[in-house]
Amino acid sequence: MHLTKLQRAIIKLTVVVILAIVLIRVYQPELALMTHPSPAHQQELVTLVHQHGLGDTLLLIATIAILCSIPFAPNAVVCIFTGVCFGPFIGFLINWCGNIIGNGFVAIMIRRSGISEQVRHKRAFDHLTRQRFPVVGLIIGFIIPVVPNLLVNYAANGIRVTTGKYLLAASLGTLPIAFIYALGGNAIFTMNFKKVVVVIALFVFLCMFYWGLKRLQENLST
Repeated sequence: MHLTKLQRAIIKLTVVVILAIVLIRVYQPELALMTHPSPAHQQELVTLVHQHGLGDTLLLIATIAILCSIPFAPNAVVCIFTGVCFGPFIGFLINWCGNIIGNGFVAIMIRRSGISEQVRHKRAFDHLTRQRFPVVGLIIGFIIPVVPNLLVNYAANGIRVTTGKYLLAASLGTLPIAFIYALGGNAIFTMNFKKVVVVIALFVFLCMFYWGLKRLQENLST
Protein backbone atom coordinates (compact mmCIF):
# COMPACT_ATOMS: atom_id res chain seq x y z
CA MET A 1 0.00 0.00 0.00
CA HIS A 2 1.41 3.35 -1.11
CA LEU A 3 1.14 6.15 1.47
CA THR A 4 1.23 9.86 0.73
CA LYS A 5 3.70 12.18 2.43
CA LEU A 6 0.93 13.52 4.67
CA GLN A 7 -0.13 10.02 5.73
CA ARG A 8 3.47 9.06 6.51
CA ALA A 9 3.92 12.27 8.50
CA ILE A 10 0.74 11.59 10.49
CA ILE A 11 1.86 8.02 11.26
CA LYS A 12 5.30 9.22 12.40
CA LEU A 13 3.79 11.95 14.56
CA THR A 14 1.37 9.46 16.11
CA VAL A 15 4.23 7.09 16.97
CA VAL A 16 6.22 9.93 18.57
CA VAL A 17 3.23 11.08 20.63
CA ILE A 18 2.47 7.53 21.84
CA LEU A 19 6.10 7.01 22.87
CA ALA A 20 6.09 10.35 24.70
CA ILE A 21 2.93 9.42 26.62
CA VAL A 22 4.36 6.02 27.60
CA LEU A 23 7.67 7.50 28.77
CA ILE A 24 5.94 10.24 30.75
CA ARG A 25 3.78 7.66 32.54
CA VAL A 26 6.73 5.38 33.34
CA TYR A 27 9.22 8.11 34.30
CA GLN A 28 6.85 10.75 35.70
CA PRO A 29 8.57 10.96 39.13
CA GLU A 30 11.97 11.47 37.48
CA LEU A 31 10.59 14.18 35.20
CA ALA A 32 9.13 15.99 38.21
CA LEU A 33 12.51 15.95 39.97
CA MET A 34 14.23 17.47 36.94
CA THR A 35 12.43 20.75 37.51
CA HIS A 36 14.32 21.11 40.82
CA PRO A 37 17.90 19.88 40.29
CA SER A 38 19.10 20.17 43.89
CA PRO A 39 21.65 17.78 45.50
CA ALA A 40 18.86 16.17 47.54
CA HIS A 41 16.78 15.59 44.43
CA GLN A 42 19.81 14.17 42.64
CA GLN A 43 20.08 11.44 45.26
CA GLU A 44 16.32 10.87 45.14
CA LEU A 45 16.56 10.50 41.37
CA VAL A 46 19.22 7.80 41.76
CA THR A 47 16.93 5.93 44.18
CA LEU A 48 13.99 6.15 41.77
CA VAL A 49 16.07 4.92 38.84
CA HIS A 50 17.23 1.90 40.83
CA GLN A 51 13.59 0.94 41.34
CA HIS A 52 13.05 0.50 37.62
CA GLY A 53 13.36 -2.99 36.24
CA LEU A 54 14.98 -4.26 33.07
CA GLY A 55 11.73 -3.72 31.18
CA ASP A 56 11.84 0.05 31.72
CA THR A 57 15.45 0.18 30.56
CA LEU A 58 14.57 -1.80 27.45
CA LEU A 59 11.71 0.65 26.88
CA LEU A 60 14.21 3.50 26.71
CA ILE A 61 16.43 1.56 24.30
CA ALA A 62 13.43 0.74 22.11
CA THR A 63 12.26 4.36 22.19
CA ILE A 64 15.67 5.65 21.14
CA ALA A 65 15.83 3.03 18.39
CA ILE A 66 12.40 3.97 17.04
CA LEU A 67 13.05 7.73 17.18
CA CYS A 68 16.43 7.18 15.54
CA SER A 69 14.65 5.56 12.60
CA ILE A 70 12.23 8.50 12.17
CA PRO A 71 13.77 11.58 10.47
CA PHE A 72 13.59 14.76 12.58
CA ALA A 73 12.14 12.90 15.60
CA PRO A 74 13.33 14.22 19.02
CA ASN A 75 15.80 11.40 19.58
CA ALA A 76 18.32 13.75 21.21
CA VAL A 77 15.80 14.75 23.91
CA VAL A 78 15.37 11.13 25.03
CA CYS A 79 19.14 10.53 24.92
CA ILE A 80 19.73 13.55 27.15
CA PHE A 81 16.95 12.37 29.50
CA THR A 82 18.70 8.99 29.68
CA GLY A 83 21.90 10.71 30.75
CA VAL A 84 20.02 12.58 33.47
CA CYS A 85 18.45 9.41 34.89
CA PHE A 86 21.23 6.85 34.48
CA GLY A 87 24.38 8.96 34.51
CA PRO A 88 27.00 9.43 31.80
CA PHE A 89 28.19 5.82 31.48
CA ILE A 90 25.05 3.67 31.77
CA GLY A 91 23.16 6.40 29.92
CA PHE A 92 25.76 6.25 27.17
CA LEU A 93 25.35 2.48 26.83
CA ILE A 94 21.56 2.84 26.59
CA ASN A 95 21.89 5.60 23.97
CA TRP A 96 24.51 3.67 22.04
CA CYS A 97 22.51 0.45 21.89
CA GLY A 98 19.35 2.31 20.88
CA ASN A 99 21.07 4.19 18.07
CA ILE A 100 22.78 1.08 16.70
CA ILE A 101 19.50 -0.87 16.70
CA GLY A 102 17.60 2.04 15.15
CA ASN A 103 20.11 2.54 12.36
CA GLY A 104 20.24 -1.19 11.72
CA PHE A 105 16.46 -1.26 11.33
CA VAL A 106 16.61 1.64 8.86
CA ALA A 107 19.34 -0.10 6.87
CA ILE A 108 17.21 -3.26 6.60
CA MET A 109 14.18 -1.27 5.43
CA ILE A 110 16.26 0.55 2.82
CA ARG A 111 17.67 -2.74 1.56
CA ARG A 112 14.12 -4.01 1.04
CA SER A 113 12.69 -0.84 -0.51
CA GLY A 114 15.70 0.30 -2.53
CA ILE A 115 17.14 3.77 -3.15
CA SER A 116 15.11 6.40 -4.96
CA GLU A 117 16.58 8.50 -7.76
CA GLN A 118 15.94 11.59 -5.67
CA VAL A 119 18.33 10.30 -2.99
CA ARG A 120 20.92 9.19 -5.56
CA HIS A 121 21.16 12.73 -6.89
CA LYS A 122 21.87 14.28 -3.51
CA ARG A 123 25.39 15.66 -3.22
CA ALA A 124 26.00 14.15 0.21
CA PHE A 125 24.93 10.69 -1.01
CA ASP A 126 27.30 10.95 -3.96
CA HIS A 127 30.09 12.04 -1.65
CA LEU A 128 29.55 9.21 0.83
CA THR A 129 29.41 6.54 -1.88
CA ARG A 130 32.64 7.69 -3.56
CA GLN A 131 34.93 7.42 -0.54
CA ARG A 132 38.27 5.71 -1.05
CA PHE A 133 37.73 3.87 2.22
CA PRO A 134 33.93 3.27 2.37
CA VAL A 135 33.73 2.13 6.00
CA VAL A 136 35.72 5.16 7.19
CA GLY A 137 33.38 7.39 5.19
CA LEU A 138 30.34 5.82 6.83
CA ILE A 139 31.86 6.20 10.29
CA ILE A 140 32.50 9.90 9.65
CA GLY A 141 28.96 10.25 8.29
CA PHE A 142 27.47 8.79 11.48
CA ILE A 143 29.74 10.91 13.69
CA ILE A 144 28.93 14.30 12.15
CA PRO A 145 25.66 15.61 13.69
CA VAL A 146 24.68 17.66 10.61
CA VAL A 147 24.67 14.61 8.32
CA PRO A 148 21.30 12.78 8.62
CA ASN A 149 21.64 9.15 9.67
CA LEU A 150 19.04 8.25 7.05
CA LEU A 151 21.34 9.48 4.30
CA VAL A 152 24.30 7.55 5.73
CA ASN A 153 22.19 4.39 5.74
CA TYR A 154 21.23 5.02 2.12
CA ALA A 155 24.92 5.34 1.31
CA ALA A 156 25.72 2.11 3.14
CA ASN A 157 23.15 0.36 0.98
CA GLY A 158 24.47 2.09 -2.14
CA ILE A 159 28.01 0.79 -1.68
CA ARG A 160 26.70 -2.59 -0.49
CA VAL A 161 28.91 -2.98 2.58
CA THR A 162 28.79 -6.30 4.39
CA THR A 163 26.76 -6.64 7.56
CA GLY A 164 29.91 -6.85 9.67
CA LYS A 165 31.40 -3.68 8.20
CA TYR A 166 28.09 -1.87 8.54
CA LEU A 167 27.81 -2.78 12.23
CA LEU A 168 31.40 -1.61 12.74
CA ALA A 169 30.66 1.73 11.07
CA ALA A 170 27.37 2.24 12.93
CA SER A 171 28.91 1.26 16.28
CA LEU A 172 31.95 3.53 16.00
CA GLY A 173 30.06 6.33 14.30
CA THR A 174 27.23 6.62 16.84
CA LEU A 175 29.53 6.25 19.85
CA PRO A 176 30.67 9.90 20.26
CA ILE A 177 27.24 11.54 20.01
CA ALA A 178 25.67 8.91 22.29
CA PHE A 179 28.26 9.77 24.93
CA ILE A 180 27.89 13.53 24.43
CA TYR A 181 24.12 13.38 24.97
CA ALA A 182 24.45 11.19 28.07
CA LEU A 183 27.23 13.31 29.59
CA GLY A 184 25.37 16.51 28.68
CA GLY A 185 22.17 15.40 30.36
CA ASN A 186 24.03 14.40 33.50
CA ALA A 187 26.06 17.63 33.51
CA ILE A 188 22.97 19.84 33.24
CA PHE A 189 21.09 18.06 36.02
CA THR A 190 24.03 17.87 38.42
CA MET A 191 25.07 21.44 37.51
CA ASN A 192 28.64 20.24 37.02
CA PHE A 193 30.45 23.06 35.23
CA LYS A 194 33.44 20.92 34.24
CA LYS A 195 31.21 18.36 32.55
CA VAL A 196 29.33 21.11 30.72
CA VAL A 197 32.63 22.48 29.41
CA VAL A 198 33.67 18.99 28.25
CA VAL A 199 30.36 18.51 26.43
CA ILE A 200 30.63 21.88 24.68
CA ALA A 201 34.25 21.20 23.76
CA LEU A 202 33.39 17.78 22.30
CA PHE A 203 30.51 19.20 20.27
CA VAL A 204 32.64 22.08 18.97
CA PHE A 205 35.35 19.57 18.06
CA LEU A 206 32.89 17.52 15.99
CA CYS A 207 31.71 20.65 14.18
CA MET A 208 35.29 21.78 13.52
CA PHE A 209 36.19 18.28 12.39
CA TYR A 210 33.35 18.37 9.86
CA TRP A 211 34.31 21.86 8.68
CA GLY A 212 38.00 20.93 8.33
CA LEU A 213 37.16 17.72 6.48
CA LYS A 214 34.88 19.60 4.12
CA ARG A 215 37.53 22.24 3.37
CA LEU A 216 40.15 19.54 2.78
CA GLN A 217 37.93 17.72 0.32
CA GLU A 218 37.14 20.97 -1.50
CA ASN A 219 40.85 21.73 -1.84
CA LEU A 220 41.64 18.25 -3.11
CA SER A 221 38.88 18.44 -5.71
CA THR A 222 40.16 21.72 -7.17
